[in-house]
Amino acid sequence: MRQFDRISTIHGAYSARRDRLVRRFMRSEEGTITTFALMIFILMVAVAGIAIDIMRYETQRVQLQYTLDRAVLAAASVSQPLNPVAVVENYFEISGLNNYRLNVNVEEGINFRRVNAYAEVEINTLFMHMFGVRVLTSPAEGAAEEIIPNVEVSLVLDISGSMRFTDSDGMPQIDRLRPAARNFIDRVLEDDRAAATTISVVPYAGQVNPGAAMFDLIGGVRAYVDYEDTNGDTVTVLRDHPRSHCVEFDSSDFDLRAIPQGASFDQVPHFMNWSIDNPTMDWGWCPLEGNTSLLENSSAIQYFSNQANDLEGYINRMRLHDGTGTHYGMLWGLWLLNPDSNWAVRELVNQGAVSSDFEDRPAAFDDPETLKVIVLMTDGAITDQIRPRFQDRTLSPLDETNPTRIFLNHTQELQEQSNSGDCNGQGCRVTESARNTNLSRFYAACQAARDNGVIVFTIAFNTNSNGRTEMQNCASSIAHYYDVRGSDLDAAFQSIAGAINQLRLIQ
Repeated sequence: MRQFDRISTIHGAYSARRDRLVRRFMRSEEGTITTFALMIFILMVAVAGIAIDIMRYETQRVQLQYTLDRAVLAAASVSQPLNPVAVVENYFEISGLNNYRLNVNVEEGINFRRVNAYAEVEINTLFMHMFGVRVLTSPAEGAAEEIIPNVEVSLVLDISGSMRFTDSDGMPQIDRLRPAARNFIDRVLEDDRAAATTISVVPYAGQVNPGAAMFDLIGGVRAYVDYEDTNGDTVTVLRDHPRSHCVEFDSSDFDLRAIPQGASFDQVPHFMNWSIDNPTMDWGWCPLEGNTSLLENSSAIQYFSNQANDLEGYINRMRLHDGTGTHYGMLWGLWLLNPDSNWAVRELVNQGAVSSDFEDRPAAFDDPETLKVIVLMTDGAITDQIRPRFQDRTLSPLDETNPTRIFLNHTQELQEQSNSGDCNGQGCRVTESARNTNLSRFYAACQAARDNGVIVFTIAFNTNSNGRTEMQNCASSIAHYYDVRGSDLDAAFQSIAGAINQLRLIQ
């Protein structure tokens, strides 16, 4: 019994000690941080590993996107002579990227190129594979587009007789104009711009010569006169010069904003009002047309060309004529930008006078990819429109019957036309329309151009206050108006060319 009690006592003491140790262990905080720290460490390693994989992914993605962006920008350049797909692929080949997949799509036309590309790279993970993610795919997508807007320019140039006068440096004004106009053409048609650009040159003196082809298209009617020769036979001759194709417009015609179709217009008589300077001028209020393909002198309209050499050669061979009919120049400049004039352009294309590349011009006024510009330069103010009093007279006051002495406008000297006795005691000139009327018609054409979004640049060159006022009032804004002297003419044309090229970029 005693032995049993002793054993029980010992067991009880042991149990009590064990219980105290357990309770003490349970209450003790020593050593618990090690387990928690281990758990945190494992989580930190996992997160760090994931972060490393993500950093590798992001680094690769940024490089991929950077390479793709540079590639599509280079490939989209219209002036890029290489295949756009090959350009993109070449960028990737030299980029150092591996295991990439690339897809490139290209759309292009005469004045635009769009390049869309998609690329992706697979990255083998270093840590994330422990969580079942073995590969990360890094994608990139890019697109670039370059559009060189179509540009339609009407270059309206004053070739009146006063352009022969010299400036303060002793330089004839026409000799200032020729290089300035050539440099303008060069810059506007520079490099890849030429493919989407057309320039129509509209020279004007007293009137505008649209050329024989356009004269016939719009219904020009040539005048013929009959007279009896010394044998009593009736002879029919063309009243005017065969290279003179100006037509008479009345007030309703000036209300038109496009080349008229299905109408009829009388031919302007071939005459002069002021004195001629034979070295620089040709006879006539109406500028004369020559065969430009044969390199003849010509002062008729040149239509929708992007051939710099041809246009510059034409500028070199322009001749001066009589009168200042700026309103006619502005009207034709506007007509050549109006989409309703397309019927005439298509006819000129059919005749081989305009390239088939431009058969759809003029474009619509609201075409977002077409910039329309008029550049108007003058050295004087608008004058009255003068005409001969006796346009069809076939007998001189002396009853002359010799054909070489009969008053056919283009064969008689100025003195004979001006002599009051030669016009039966009356003045040989009548006013067809006064300056104020012509000025109103001019401003109406300027307003119509601005209303339709045409940008109008004007240059007053060595001119008087009336000429400066006319140019300033016609321009799109004061910033589009240039008042220049002497050698500054070239700088004005260069400034306008630069502005056109800048507008081309933001159109």
